[in-house]
Amino acid sequence: MSRDANIESLYNRKSSTPFVDTLAGPISGSVDIETGVHRFLGIPYALPPIGELRWQPPRPVPPWQTPYCADDFGMPAAQNPSALIEVRGPDGEVPEKEDCLYLNIYAPAGSVGKKLPVMLWVHGGSFYMGSGCQDIYNGRYLAQSGRAIVVTFNYRLGALGFLRLRDICDISASGNEGLQDQIAALEWVRKNIPAFGGNPDNITLFGESAGAMSIAALMAAPNCRGLFRRAIVQSGSPLAIHSRDRASDLAQAYVEHLDQISGGEPLRNASTQSLLQAQKAVLSDPRMEKRWGQLPFKPVLDGELLQIEPMAALRGGNGSEVSLLLGNNLDEWNLFSAINPESFTLDNQQIRKRLEWLLPHQVLDPLLEHYYQLARSMAGNPWPEWSRTWNLLLTDMVFTLPGLRLLQTHSGQRFHYHFAQPLAAQPLLGACHAVELGYVFGTHGEESLQSLYGGETDAHRLSSAMRDAWLSFAECGDPGNGWPEFEKGHSRRFGDHPGARPFDTTELAALWQDIPDDLLNGYL
Repeated sequence: MSRDANIESLYNRKSSTPFVDTLAGPISGSVDIETGVHRFLGIPYALPPIGELRWQPPRPVPPWQTPYCADDFGMPAAQNPSALIEVRGPDGEVPEKEDCLYLNIYAPAGSVGKKLPVMLWVHGGSFYMGSGCQDIYNGRYLAQSGRAIVVTFNYRLGALGFLRLRDICDISASGNEGLQDQIAALEWVRKNIPAFGGNPDNITLFGESAGAMSIAALMAAPNCRGLFRRAIVQSGSPLAIHSRDRASDLAQAYVEHLDQISGGEPLRNASTQSLLQAQKAVLSDPRMEKRWGQLPFKPVLDGELLQIEPMAALRGGNGSEVSLLLGNNLDEWNLFSAINPESFTLDNQQIRKRLEWLLPHQVLDPLLEHYYQLARSMAGNPWPEWSRTWNLLLTDMVFTLPGLRLLQTHSGQRFHYHFAQPLAAQPLLGACHAVELGYVFGTHGEESLQSLYGGETDAHRLSSAMRDAWLSFAECGDPGNGWPEFEKGHSRRFGDHPGARPFDTTELAALWQDIPDDLLNGYL
């Protein structure tokens, strides 16, 4: 029996332990009882970034000879608890360890020998929280279709993944170690996915929020050219990037906070807990918004991995070979307002005070008037009028508009979607940031997510339509069903929002046409 035939025999044997022999080494997995999908969880794609490897680029794992038991998730990246996302380790632990560079593969049974499209998920979480192991990202339903292999993974977050230190001390961190982890995961997949039945020349990166922002950055990175064929950018702005000066200013403030917390303990030797406490201090620093934006930890224009801003890079033709599907949700900002009590009592002057440092009054005045009139017309909306105005304006400023500008800049094949399915169980949230995820992955019916989903009309039909579109795009670069390419503002809406406002991409672009990208970047 040939080696390949022997591997296929092992993989398809009537056993609860699927087995694959990869270039990295032999790997055993498990079978998902409900779907029959073969799962390979917690595979190391780089050496643990601990000790001397803290703040260093990811290093490859030497090939192993003994079968690696991939039957449980690896640890998420170190992070503080969050009101937005609950992240735990495989045994329910708080994620406070730096050993986190693991990926998970969901493959249809019998996929060995095929060349299926590969969908590589980049999780969101504002660059300082989240994990590829969250229940909502379970890849089994997408893989159950038999049309793709799904991969999720963890990467370094916050100060350990996105803090530029080289300008202020002898640590060489560029601020893009988290992005380098993503590239390392992508390269591992390209090298090893054929053993699972995946096509390394047909990889789709898909991600949401910070994950989508990462993908926009990777599209602009010269050394990523040719590593992936398609990209799905969900609720992500290409403007989320630091200049070197801004990143170094953040690093200096971070070190000052760390000194106060740890009593002057050197960065190299500081405990993970001290690093996380300093990160928390930065996120509550009153200087944050105006000096480092809403996302203080994010990719850096370092002159190496990222040589020019993503929008400029794409305008110059970078990423033109990548097919792009992009969109956002109708009520993105509702999520962030809902966890901030001050959002419910906003008035005209308070909104002006929040934005006048960024937008001159001759620009801000017509915007506020437009969104206030729109807010007043939305009968039955549970938010007060000025709070509603704020949510509408921030949704478009932070998510909708930058996404449209990215599509307009991109010279390759491109499609746009708009998600408008409100959460029946959470009226204040509406069709908020991240709510589409349960439908994209088909996990909206999971028991652990029922506090979020439940009661939506035709939820399974909506999920089926979105999964079909995402899978079709991964297969051939076209989401199917006669979906027109993005020309003259063509878009497809998913979901049925009873109070959905009209969505006209041309009108929206015209409304914001006098506001340059660098002003919007200041908010992020």
